Amino acid sequence: MLIRSAGPDDLEAIADIYVTNHRETYKGLLADEYFSKLTTERAAEKWSEFLQDDGKKIWVACEGDAVLGFAACRKDSEIADAWYIDSLHTASRARGRGIGTALIRTAREYASGNGYEKMSVCIVKGNEAARKLYTRLGAEHLKDFDDDFCGTVSHSEKLVWNDLDRCI
Repeated sequence: MLIRSAGPDDLEAIADIYVTNHRETYKGLLADEYFSKLTTERAAEKWSEFLQDDGKKIWVACEGDAVLGFAACRKDSEIADAWYIDSLHTASRARGRGIGTALIRTAREYASGNGYEKMSVCIVKGNEAARKLYTRLGAEHLKDFDDDFCGTVSHSEKLVWNDLDRCI
C-alpha cells in the first residue's frame, strides 16, 4: 500500500468512497433528507475545492491504480495549534487492513512536522467503529455538540490528540 498526496485524477474515487461510506455508515444516524442531497457529483466538487486550497491536504491510500481510502485534513478552527482530520474514509472492500491507521499516521507526521501540537477529529455519535479506532490510537473525548451536515443536524463528538507523540 502506498500513501501519497491526492491529485485531480483521484477525485472520482474519493467522491465515490465518501458517498458510499456516508450511505452505509450514517444510515439511521442522519436524517434521510441528508442522503437525498448526497451525490458523487457534489462530493467531487467539495473535494476539488478542498484540494485547491493550499492550507488543506488530502492523502490517498492506494494499491496500484486503486484508491482504497483517503484522509482530508486542515487547520482546526477551534483549537489553537491543532491539525484537524476533516474526513477519513476507507473503501468497504479494504477495511480491516490498517488503511485508516496509516492515513492517521500520515496526518500526524504532517502535523508534527508543520508546527502543530495537537490533532483533532469529529465523529457522528453512534459511529462506534470510528470512535473505537481513534481512541485506540490515543484520541480523547473533548466535547459533544450538534453539527450541520448540509442542513441536517447530527449529534456529534469531537476527539483530540493532545500529545502527538502519543498518537500511534
